[in-house]
Amino acid sequence: MPRAKEKKESDQSEDQSVKESRKGKGDVEIDVKSADDLLFAGCKLVNMAIYAMLEAPQELYFGSHTERGLNVLEKVTLQVEIGEGENTKYVTVEKPFYSPTKQRGVERRAIAYSKVRTSSGAEMPYYKFFNLSIDVTNTYPNGQPDPRDILTFLWGATWTKPTLYLRGRVGYGGGVAVQPRSILIKRRNRVEYRFFERVEKEEREGAGVTAQTTWLKEYVEPHVLIPVYRSYTLLGVKNMEPHAIAYAFLMGLRLAGAGNPKGMDVLEAYWLSKDVKEKVIVVDVSASLLPEPVVISPAILSVQAALEEFGRKALSVDEKNLCRGFDNPDQVFDKALKEGYCRLIGNTAYSFLRNLAEKFAENYLMKIDAPELPRVKETSKEKCEEEQKTAKEEQK
Repeated sequence: MPRAKEKKESDQSEDQSVKESRKGKGDVEIDVKSADDLLFAGCKLVNMAIYAMLEAPQELYFGSHTERGLNVLEKVTLQVEIGEGENTKYVTVEKPFYSPTKQRGVERRAIAYSKVRTSSGAEMPYYKFFNLSIDVTNTYPNGQPDPRDILTFLWGATWTKPTLYLRGRVGYGGGVAVQPRSILIKRRNRVEYRFFERVEKEEREGAGVTAQTTWLKEYVEPHVLIPVYRSYTLLGVKNMEPHAIAYAFLMGLRLAGAGNPKGMDVLEAYWLSKDVKEKVIVVDVSASLLPEPVVISPAILSVQAALEEFGRKALSVDEKNLCRGFDNPDQVFDKALKEGYCRLIGNTAYSFLRNLAEKFAENYLMKIDAPELPRVKETSKEKCEEEQKTAKEEQK
């Protein structure tokens, strides 16, 4: 019991230090303006989309459910048409499925677990700075999110007391693997529930320790290709929302998969030319209507056919709307806002996302208590006006 008490006191001390470090030069009152007002502060509407072909460099597990002695991989079953004319027939194929809900979860956690730094030099995880829930909701007691909390404003949140919600503006799709029959079954050792309690009891009673049990687990095979896409409605480039989604996408790749191993990457292939390998990825930026989506059919069964279809759709836009040779975010956004939309392809698209993500880490995560965001400035302005008004009334 003394250890438990000591741990409790240590936790309370740590929580207090976190609360103190949260109060920096950019600290703001979160109940000055409504969430809707803050949502549109500094707003310049930008729509974005990311289309990518992901590759599993090793076996991966996307959990579905557990049967007797077997962890089942999440899969989809399709009726696929094969052949032409009189030789046409329908066959049933089974494919691994990286569900959009899992994609959203790993990207949200990519930001939630990221290290942030305050103006005083204190460092901690993002979720701890804002006191957020990791698994279920973001929780603010009065239903008013902190204007600095981009995770809540962009991915959405719910509250129970009071009962409110802020709708997310990030959409996820795709996830059906290209290759069929790409499922491994492996035998794994298992540490059963409360295993160590049982071992301690058996040792205390002088009985021999029972061996670990084994079970089977389904995995996605290495080199399985999984096309995914994202669509975003972003309210303000200056609020760093494009930067946040780029950071979440790239960092989320490292967290893909339940348990271990983890991690995927954007496929590199000869899909734009026969001479140079490029990342199989497309990024669209638009002031209004996005161009034709680069979404391929889940009925495609071969890697070559999938890459050809991806390339055909990627290059279906007018040449003037392709951003070739530059990946500077400011230039890309200027071109998109002036010409309606622009599309980045291959290594240029990947480099564009990297540039956005680096700016997000440098100018937001490392300045978490005082980021240069219109939402924060708007709230601080309102706070100053309220304080000046109160001071004048007290003088009278």
